[in-house]
Amino acid sequence: MYITCPKCGTHFLVQPEQIGHFGRKVRCSKCANIWHQQLNDDIKLEPVIANPKFAYKSQLGSGINLPALLPIKIPQYLYTLPMLFICLIIILSIILFQDFWGFNYSDAAKLLSINDIHITNNKDAGKITITYKIVNSSTQILPMPLVRVRLFDKNNTALKSHVADQTDIALSPKQSVSIRTEFSSVPDITEKIDITLGNRLAFILR
Repeated sequence: MYITCPKCGTHFLVQPEQIGHFGRKVRCSKCANIWHQQLNDDIKLEPVIANPKFAYKSQLGSGINLPALLPIKIPQYLYTLPMLFICLIIILSIILFQDFWGFNYSDAAKLLSINDIHITNNKDAGKITITYKIVNSSTQILPMPLVRVRLFDKNNTALKSHVADQTDIALSPKQSVSIRTEFSSVPDITEKIDITLGNRLAFILR
């Protein structure tokens, strides 16, 4: 198959298989012009057969001028498809494993309260101990959510964080559970303490 540079008119001899069904970009070895070359209408490529018994070899003369075949450009959407599949898997995992992510604790956290908070700050040892109670003030049995305790500086930057997991228990009406959280090597710039009830997903998002 002969192709012609549209800029300088130089002719080249190439194999149709090098151009392919969808064509490809080629560069003229004489004037460096780049264009997209399609197969000639009268050329039909045969389907590729694995392990062919016979292989045809083109007899190209040593003096024939050949073009530079540029790499086939992969469409951009082929790079984004893997990311879309990963996002889809994450969404399906969240839907299928709602118990693991603790979605059923979201409503329970709204009906529970945090009471009797006591903070002991041992500056000499660089240790802060926090004790508190999670109280079920409702009239129904509620699952215990996760409890996250964080230390902040005056700029509301989180310095340390701890998540207490006692989700294996349930609180009966008017029942409470006491929790003790201890931080060591506490920075001197600690200004505030935050205690939050929630689930894994809520703690990831905020």
